[in-house]
Amino acid sequence: PGALGVADGVGGMSQFKDDGVDPSAYAQELMHSSRRAFEDGACCADALVRAEQEATYYGASTALVVTAQDGKLSAANLGDSGFMVLRWGREAYGPRLKVVARSSEQQHGWNFPYQLTRLPPAVEEMVPKDTPRDSAADADLYVTDVLPGDLVLLYTDGYSDNVYEHETVSIVSRLTTIGSFACAALVESGPDIAPDAIAKELVRHALRNSETSEGPFSERSRANGMGRTGGKEDDITVVVAR
Repeated sequence: PGALGVADGVGGMSQFKDDGVDPSAYAQELMHSSRRAFEDGACCADALVRAEQEATYYGASTALVVTAQDGKLSAANLGDSGFMVLRWGREAYGPRLKVVARSSEQQHGWNFPYQLTRLPPAVEEMVPKDTPRDSAADADLYVTDVLPGDLVLLYTDGYSDNVYEHETVSIVSRLTTIGSFACAALVESGPDIAPDAIAKELVRHALRNSETSEGPFSERSRANGMGRTGGKEDDITVVVAR
């Protein structure tokens, strides 16, 4: 099967770099191990379990892995990264792009996502005993049908915290539309534009929003009594596949 994944290292863990903690290296290691697991025939859930078990770096990270085979998309998601499936469908007034599947965030509380964690003993001793500790077994599992021409988006919270779903649909629709008329062939085979070009434009939009605009994160912040305005500056990763 084709496989994709994103892991978002928890930047706050960098304060323990003198103790050997490297959240970026930990996140990358999780994805490398997941890839090897997929090459050995593992499913999404087992790939994350293996990645957690094989880790040698210290850090904390969310993790999402996705596979597609025989018309089925499977995913295992731990934390606040996510995926969505976009599909062109026929409407009375012409083709229309819609979100047909999307993951949900896993949060212990406001801005406290589930995450894999591996800490050196010196840092482990500082962690309060009642702090939730997550494992790959806690990942949400998904299986959804996919069709030829569907677009699959994977993203970290740096994207979803700054871009509303309707903005994503609007941008992708604009990029995959010819002139001012949607091409009927989109319904049958999907867009001709390279997925990488779509990903880059989505990242650019998220970056602009993070610097200037209100977005999902600021809206949820106010709902949780934080009084935050404006965008959320963060690492932004988007992967698009067809």
